[in-house]
Amino acid sequence: MSSGAKQLTRVGFEASPGVIATTWNTFAFTTNGLDASAQTTESQTIKDSRIAAGTLVTGVEVQGDIESEWAYGIQDKVLELIAFNAWNSNILTFGGTTRKTLSIVRGFSDIDNFQVFTGCHINQWTLSIPDSGIVTSKFAIMGMKRTAYEVAPTGTVTPAVDAVPLTSLSTGDILIDGEKKPGMCITQIELTIDNTMQIQKCLDYENNIAAILETIMKGSGNFTIAWSKNTAELYEKQFLNEPIGLEYSLKDTAGNKYTLKLPKVQVSAPLPSGGAGDVLTTQFSFTVADVAPTLTRIPVVVGP
Repeated sequence: MSSGAKQLTRVGFEASPGVIATTWNTFAFTTNGLDASAQTTESQTIKDSRIAAGTLVTGVEVQGDIESEWAYGIQDKVLELIAFNAWNSNILTFGGTTRKTLSIVRGFSDIDNFQVFTGCHINQWTLSIPDSGIVTSKFAIMGMKRTAYEVAPTGTVTPAVDAVPLTSLSTGDILIDGEKKPGMCITQIELTIDNTMQIQKCLDYENNIAAILETIMKGSGNFTIAWSKNTAELYEKQFLNEPIGLEYSLKDTAGNKYTLKLPKVQVSAPLPSGGAGDVLTTQFSFTVADVAPTLTRIPVVVGP
């Protein structure tokens, strides 16, 4: 039997895709669904009875989501994998071409079972700000290989950073086309960056998954907004195929800040629906078009 409190997740940056890391960072998480699944094919062999011949393993896929509570600075290096870019003057631009991969350990330390996933790429990242609650960060991962061990991989291990998570109260002004317009009260917002990755398989029993390749970078999301005169004008933009700019920030209790800029998104939404006692809202969906989103980090300046 194993305790949920004895789970651990460690990540290490690989020198090249699929080569196990040698230094590790403990990754604070709320759920970890990274797993391997066997792909099977049913045998069609006819024998001397009517009993089915069973199935054969014909492939293995490695994928799953890791979700966490988001705090300033704790995932900055991991975010470079989803952006395919490095931070440049505290700005991370999504949709780049620089590949980085992770080795990831899922450990069940009380039963000496450690599942090591190598060649891990981040296919999707979802940042969710609820109307009331903790901001969450979810990574959808695709890996190249899984190996089980009775001891954790060797190497230097850095403990998880003790940071205070961001919450819905950490959110600053949400700007549409560069301004905060009267009546346009946004109560939740979610963004997903998707690298639409594809698996390249080869006939090689040692390395069946030879590569994981990114294709088009897509951005999408949604936000819930109060119905107002300005919201009604935003609603009309979907029929004109007229894009908007979207920008919002998160600031922690120490004053450190992130700003997400989506310079060009296309929106769609239904008309609001509600009863006489309701405050009318609607949910806009949006998709990124043409211009790369950016994440800017603004560390607090201490001292004179």
